[in-house]
Parts: sequence; C-alpha cells; structure tokens
Amino acid sequence: MKKHLALLTVLASLVVPPAFAVEKGTLAILVNSLDNPYYSAEAKGAEAKAESLGYKTLVLSHGEDVKRQGELISLVIGRKVQGIILDNADSQASVAAVKQARDAGVPVVLINREIPVDGVALAQISHNNFQAGSDVANEFVEKMGEKGTYAELTCNLADNNCVTRSKSFHNVIDQYPDMKMIARQDAKGTLIDGKRIMDSILQAHPDIKGVITGNGPVALGVIAALKAANRSDVTVVGIDGSNDERDAVKSGALYATVMLQAQAIASQGVEILDQYIQKGSYSGKERILFRGILIKKDNADKVNNFNYQK
Repeated sequence: MKKHLALLTVLASLVVPPAFAVEKGTLAILVNSLDNPYYSAEAKGAEAKAESLGYKTLVLSHGEDVKRQGELISLVIGRKVQGIILDNADSQASVAAVKQARDAGVPVVLINREIPVDGVALAQISHNNFQAGSDVANEFVEKMGEKGTYAELTCNLADNNCVTRSKSFHNVIDQYPDMKMIARQDAKGTLIDGKRIMDSILQAHPDIKGVITGNGPVALGVIAALKAANRSDVTVVGIDGSNDERDAVKSGALYATVMLQAQAIASQGVEILDQYIQKGSYSGKERILFRGILIKKDNADKVNNFNYQK
C-alpha cells in the first residue's frame, strides 16, 4: 500500500497545471488609451483570448503618439515577445513601426486601424466603417422624416476610419434634398469637444432637428449639451456602442448607434497570431472586415463592453 501511495505521489508531482503546461511565451497588446472604453475592450478581448491559448500578455498604451508607439515596439521586441496585437497610432506613420517588428521576426496583427501598405502586417482586422455609417445614417434619415436641419460632428478627420464614416453618412443623407446640413465640425473624437461644439451650434441654429456623430464620445457630448439646454426634440445618432451609449439609447437620449465589435476583432487577431506562431505560416486574408451591429431600444440590453450577447 505504501509503495502505491509513493508511486501516486511521484506521478502527481509530474502533473503540471494546464495553465503552465501550455504556456507559449508572451504576446504584446498595444492600444491607444486604456482609459477609453473602446480601447480597453480591445485590450480585454485580446488578453482573454491570449491567456486562454496559453500566452502571457503585456498590455501597453501609446496614447496615439507615434513616437511613443515606436518606443514601445522597440521595447517589446527587446522583451522577445512572440507577437504583437496593435491598434496603431497613425495609419501612415505606423508603417515603419510595423516593418521594424516584422524585420525583427515579430509578427504583427493590426486591429481597428489599418495601414495603407500590404504585406507588412500579418493581418489587418478592422470594422466595416462604411456599413456602420450607412446603417446609422439610414436610421437617422428615417427618424427625421427625410427632412429637417441637421449638423454633423465628425470624430477625427486625421483618422481614416472617421473619414470613411463621414463619407458613408453623406452617401445616404445627400440623397434626400430636404435634409439640410447647417453645420459640420470635427469634434476630434472627444466628449468635451462634442459638448463645446454643440453648445455653439445650439446658439447659432436653435431650429436644429438632428445631429449625426462620428463616434460615441462625441455623441455623448452632444447629448450633454442638449440636456443642459433642455432640448429633448433633437435626434442624435452615433457609432461605437459603449455601455454609456447603450444606456443613452435605452433612455431615449440617443436614437441609435452601431456597436463596433472591439473584443471580437482583438480575439481573432490573437487567433491569427497563434496560428502563425504554432505553424510558421498564415494562409488567410490579410484584410478582414467585421460588420457593426445596429443598436436601438429593442436590442440595447444585448450590449456589454463592446460585446454583443446573442
């Protein structure tokens, strides 16, 4: 009996917990700002998938600073990470950073924001911003009754994603001659600028009937300005799908938004990296688009941290 117990003890000592048995190294996850709900959701999605596949993670933020991004890329290369998930700081200026990693033998998967060059990143996974913009613009026009004065507050015209959204808005709205745009300004993607600009628009155009915005923080800024002015008669729509937007849709302050699948694109990015690391190759598409999900009152409860619960 003692011999059997001794043998079991030895065997037990050889069993390594699953989390350690499959450990494959470290993946770096670089996003804009971990204080922003969207980028935080990206990081959480990538981190959860990486850890489930047996990787350690190193999560860092570049603050949309190209120089800082370059420093972080150099840092993680030096730390000998197996791969990088990157939501880059600037589409054009980030090409060099991605090449630097590739040349050092570290594969990079881009999420959310693409670069204008093929064959440098392993994959580029982004949202179908044209589809998202078109969906919310159609809802906007319908709610406005195909007529009325409106303003457009773009999210950040230095970002190609925001430029695409704006183009898709007008691809829809400009078909309706009775929809009259009375103002268009770049709110730089922030709640503060969204509120400040909307305050000014309300003073200059008190007859405004609608506002279409390029992202969630701007939409929330617009809503704050309207609330302060006691204006509940203005239709507001946006794109992003944060929990705050979800709640605004449920309350009626935001008519509609499109939820971008932040966690899903990050998770797929990690799966692609893992395939490449394990097999030495990746045979899928380089550029992958995820559809946005239209959110209105009837399905707002399904949104949680940029994840749609079917």
